[in-house]
Amino acid sequence: MKYFYLFVCLLMSFNLTAQVNVNNDAAQIDSLIVTAYKIGSQNVVEALENSKKAAKLLNDNSTNAQKLKVYKSLGTFYYLSANFNLAIVNYQKALNFETDITLTKGQIYYALGNCNFALGNLPNALNLSLEALKIFDNLHENNDLLNAYVSIANIYERQNSFSKAIEFNLKAANIFEQNKNIFRTLTIFENVGKIYALQKKYNLAINYYNKALGIYINIGNKAGEAITYQNIAKLFYNQMNYKTALMYYQLSYKIAKKANSEVLETSNLLGLGNAELMLNNYGVAEQNYKLALQKAKLLNQRFELKEAYEGLAIISKSKNNAFESKTFSMLSNQLKDSLFNDSILASITNLQLLYDKEKTQEQVVLLKQNEELNNNQLIKERQIRKMLIAIVILFVLLTVGFLYFYMNNKRISSSLKNQNNKLEIQTEELERLNNVKDRFFSIISHDLRNNMTTMKLYFDLMSNKKYKPENTEELTKQIASSVENNIDLLENLLVWASSQIKGLPLKFESLNIYELVNKNIALAASIAHQKNISLVNLCLENDRAFADENTINLVLRNLIVNAIKFTNDEGKITVSSSVTNSKIQISITDNGVGIDKEKLDQMFTQHKNPSTQGTANEKGTGLGLLLCADFIKQNNGTIYAKSEKGKGSIFTFELPL
Repeated sequence: MKYFYLFVCLLMSFNLTAQVNVNNDAAQIDSLIVTAYKIGSQNVVEALENSKKAAKLLNDNSTNAQKLKVYKSLGTFYYLSANFNLAIVNYQKALNFETDITLTKGQIYYALGNCNFALGNLPNALNLSLEALKIFDNLHENNDLLNAYVSIANIYERQNSFSKAIEFNLKAANIFEQNKNIFRTLTIFENVGKIYALQKKYNLAINYYNKALGIYINIGNKAGEAITYQNIAKLFYNQMNYKTALMYYQLSYKIAKKANSEVLETSNLLGLGNAELMLNNYGVAEQNYKLALQKAKLLNQRFELKEAYEGLAIISKSKNNAFESKTFSMLSNQLKDSLFNDSILASITNLQLLYDKEKTQEQVVLLKQNEELNNNQLIKERQIRKMLIAIVILFVLLTVGFLYFYMNNKRISSSLKNQNNKLEIQTEELERLNNVKDRFFSIISHDLRNNMTTMKLYFDLMSNKKYKPENTEELTKQIASSVENNIDLLENLLVWASSQIKGLPLKFESLNIYELVNKNIALAASIAHQKNISLVNLCLENDRAFADENTINLVLRNLIVNAIKFTNDEGKITVSSSVTNSKIQISITDNGVGIDKEKLDQMFTQHKNPSTQGTANEKGTGLGLLLCADFIKQNNGTIYAKSEKGKGSIFTFELPL
């Protein structure tokens, strides 16, 4: 009994200890999360660390409420750290522990919408924000409701749906005014003013800017006052009222200087330079541009740098200083090329929408044809029943009835057979489109994402003030190469997808091969120049082929650019031609790194063509060679390659004379 009593006591002590540990973990998690939100506005890094510590304390005994709290906190501070992908992951985990339609669920949808907006995924952002809006509206949560209105307005504005953007901004403004929330009302007035300005409804824009200006003056917010004066200046400038614009820019600049707002000073100096330039005051304009240039360099403002260089290029040109004007234009274009361009993503989105639309139409046609097939089958069955009745009732007319129904059935069977053949053809076409889609999305999700990631890493590295590159020229060359790769990939991708989905019309005519090669060498000259590679046209001037100019141009451009990628610095690439057996051969020869035999065998194989990195780490998808093979075949020609590892490659294609 004594030992039994001791065993029971020991077991109880273990249970009590475990319970105490669970309670301690829960208390520690709550403490860490509360502290994270307290310090989040001042120190996001430390707040994120607190949330991570809380996540490590989660275990099987943790409640769903605790898990929800921790993952929501992680999502919040990853978002504030601009790590939007990890923010999405943690917000989605939080949703797993929130099953009811509650305020928290609406807030998570709202946060996920903001993450998708930041990543440029506007359709997802809109759907999530609308889900949040429904929840907030049902719960009559005005503060969260107005946040959802503003988010949706921003999404519509980004899509250039200005009427919708204004509608949601005004809904939010109505709530702000009811709650007497001055600062949030200011945001709405400025947003609506900006949208009317984009629509060139200048009087309406000035009206809303003046409303915002009145509030800023009443609360003594000098920075807001300066920004609003600058916005009004832009409106007058767009209306070519340069003197009035100059007056507002000067007013904004004076306030910004007193408030030590260097960012505002830079933008105002650019505005002053633009207005003085339009008024032909070149000396004053040049002085303003140079001051803006100095400040933009210190603050690393790339958009402002680009605009300052553009202005100085115009002024240098007016002074007939061609060299200086060309230099400033080149600097401006380099900055312009380095800035992220949403039109690439828009092109990809449009292509995907085109594909989805065509696929949907094909499915609708198939459904209609299936319905017709079933209807024909029912008609056939009814006719057979009528025939049996006719045989019983009118035996005399057996022969006539038999012949009639026999011919009728033959016609229906023929019709059914034709429709079945059409269905088979359309099924094959759908399969082909499906393969196109898989290949297309594979390239977008893998190669394009990888290229974009590489570009982002380069830009993050350049924007890091602590990073001091040993060789700036080399890093700049790598960035330019990365941008060029993206352009090549997208151009090939769009042409390939278009040819697969809609087909390309070919126009066969007599082509001067020497002139075509010269034109494509000129287009590739800037890329070759980066690696000091010489491009030589050895084609005979009178050699002509019978083919489509657009597709042959694309083949030449792809093969020359490929040769540049896989040729070392100081290398040489030649393009030559020869005539044999009523065919003309065009060969692109390089002294580059060569190709492995295994890869050479798969070079022009559909869906297997390999991709490698160039001598300067240029990336490819193999899509260019696939396009070349496809287009040469459509032009009644052939293409092949010879190569020896380490000694270079020769790509040759033949066309009819």
